[in-house]
Amino acid sequence: MVRLLAEMQTSATAFGLRVFDGDLDRAILFMVIARQSGVLSQLSDGHAGPGGRGAKAISINALAASMSRPFETVRRHVKALTEAGLCVRTPAGVIVPADVYDRPHVAALFRTHHDVLVRLMEDMLWFDMPLPEARPQVAYDWRTGLVAAHDILLTGLEFHAARYRSWLDLVIVITIMCANARPFTYDRKVSLHYSDFNRLPSENMRAPVPASVVARAMGLPASTTQRRVNLLLDAGVLIRKPNGLMVSEPTLNDSRGIEDSRSSTDHTRQIFARLAAGGFRFDKPDLCYVEKRPELIAFT
Repeated sequence: MVRLLAEMQTSATAFGLRVFDGDLDRAILFMVIARQSGVLSQLSDGHAGPGGRGAKAISINALAASMSRPFETVRRHVKALTEAGLCVRTPAGVIVPADVYDRPHVAALFRTHHDVLVRLMEDMLWFDMPLPEARPQVAYDWRTGLVAAHDILLTGLEFHAARYRSWLDLVIVITIMCANARPFTYDRKVSLHYSDFNRLPSENMRAPVPASVVARAMGLPASTTQRRVNLLLDAGVLIRKPNGLMVSEPTLNDSRGIEDSRSSTDHTRQIFARLAAGGFRFDKPDLCYVEKRPELIAFT
């Protein structure tokens, strides 16, 4: 499940980085504001319909606290988002207005966030992983899936970001981990054999990836990527091979990281349960795509 989640996170993040011109912090904060305010805030606990409440707003203080970011940093990003017309400041806090969801780049971003969630469910079903029982009698609203997708993406940050200097470092590590595992992620026999946290695929099974490919795949500046990679190499998080970069075995075997992954996947399964109440077709996930199954990020 961890490798499939990494594929989801990498695809969603790559699209968001392109929409926000490589500014990861701004992309994440916009997602959080959208999740906690406006249209999406009216969806009650992941259910398909409004929960009888008005749309909420989120204060900059609450936003900074929830994301463990300095107030001034968050205020600066909110100011930029407001000037771009993506957010509005109200007496109650910041909100993403309903009309913003119809802007082509925002609509495309959120459709992608939703559809990489559906791809995750489709893949889990293919692997015969446990999923909640479908409730086809409940009409599915794709915004329910969008809320769940945002919650899953933010869960990854919540449980893993504290071990890294920046969100960008975490994203780079997840991307490299995703690329390293790509040769066997969709090999049913091999992937299931190495599905346990304590069973690590050998180094020769994993595919190194150059920093330039990571930058290109994610839409990041090459210089920024190389600078962060150098710091991660110095910290022993990554290792350099003749053909590129790999996440180091000490990082993959780190007990704190493994425990964080367990907690993250447990929390993600709770999100699945809420999504089931909203009518998501866990028995036939492909019926829930807004557009179509997104392609995997190419590491070429």
